[in-house]
Amino acid sequence: MSHRKPWTRVSLHRHLLSLLDRPTTSLKLGAKRNGTAASCDFDDKFPPAYVKIVVDANNNDTVRFVIHELVHVTISELVIGKFDSTLEEVLVLSLETFLWSFISSSKSRLTKWEKLIAKKLAENPAEKPASLEELADRRADDKN
Repeated sequence: MSHRKPWTRVSLHRHLLSLLDRPTTSLKLGAKRNGTAASCDFDDKFPPAYVKIVVDANNNDTVRFVIHELVHVTISELVIGKFDSTLEEVLVLSLETFLWSFISSSKSRLTKWEKLIAKKLAENPAEKPASLEELADRRADDKN
C-alpha cells in the first residue's frame, strides 16, 4: 500500500472501488462459512496480487459485506502483527460503518457499488446447486 497522503473518507471510498474493480479481485456468492456472512482471502503483498471475496448468498447486505472485506484488505498492512483479530475487527467495523453511512446517503454512490458488484458476480457466477438426480449419481459413483 503505497498511499502517500492520509486517507480521507472520499479517497478511501475511491480506493475500495478501485480495489474491487481490479481484474485480480474476484467476488462470488457462496455458503456461510464458520458463521460469517463473508470471507476474504488475499496474499500478504502490499498491494495484494489477488483478492478473493465470498459473500453468503442468503444475505440482503452484499454491498456492506463487500465493503467490510475490502477494508480488511486495505488496512491489513497497518494491523498485521500490531493488533489481535478482535481489535482488528473493531477497527474494520468502525471504518465500515463510517463508509457505509457515506455510501448509503447517496443514491449515485450506492448505485455505483451495486453495478460494480453485479459486474464482479457475473464474472464469477455462483455454483448451481446440484439436482437430486445429480446428487444420487454422485453417491452412486462414490460407492463404486
